[in-house]
Amino acid sequence: MDTVTLHAQATAHAELLGRWYAGLPELDLGTLEPHRTALISVDVIEGFTRQGALASPRVTAIIPSIVALLGRLTDLGVPVTQIAFVQDAHPEDAQEFAAYPPHCIKGTEEAEAVHELQALPNWSQYQHFQKNSIASHTSPEFTAWLEAQQVDTLITIGDVTDLCLYTLALHVQVRNLALGLGQRVIVPESCAQTWDAPDHPGDLYHLLFLHQLARNGAEVVRALR
Repeated sequence: MDTVTLHAQATAHAELLGRWYAGLPELDLGTLEPHRTALISVDVIEGFTRQGALASPRVTAIIPSIVALLGRLTDLGVPVTQIAFVQDAHPEDAQEFAAYPPHCIKGTEEAEAVHELQALPNWSQYQHFQKNSIASHTSPEFTAWLEAQQVDTLITIGDVTDLCLYTLALHVQVRNLALGLGQRVIVPESCAQTWDAPDHPGDLYHLLFLHQLARNGAEVVRALR
């Protein structure tokens, strides 16, 4: 493909993403059945927010929205056993470090949840899982929890949009389709984010991968209120 054609296609797709993003709806949480709703948060930890090689202020900025969402779910009566947090906790010799800088090593502050989450009154009662991969479903404990959920709606939040959150939401959605579960898989844009880097424009990757989730049947919304 020549560069002129490639540039034209990229420009057209960027415009498509902009129109799609502008039209994202908000969703009223009051329309959901609390005892048939679950939430999965991935990697809202120090190593992607405030500390380490992969920390990003873009990700830090979504923490208040996530805290507010968790408070709203508690007020609505979503059981604590149906709210899960999956977090990186790598060994020092993790093979993933061949692709990414060393980060979120188990036992370090980088692998800990951000303090705003740890301060929540229900923090110790939520479900907590560790992973050594961008893919949450490589954690057998998390997979067992997911398979045990008898819910109609799964809300997926966290970071980063194009890696850990994408693999989480896509897995949940394709599992839903393959097993005919009829679940709603909801991704609120206000509770998702990725980083910026010279070879990784955050705005583009954030929207591109949210759009891909929508193309696979996930329900991407601007926010949950």
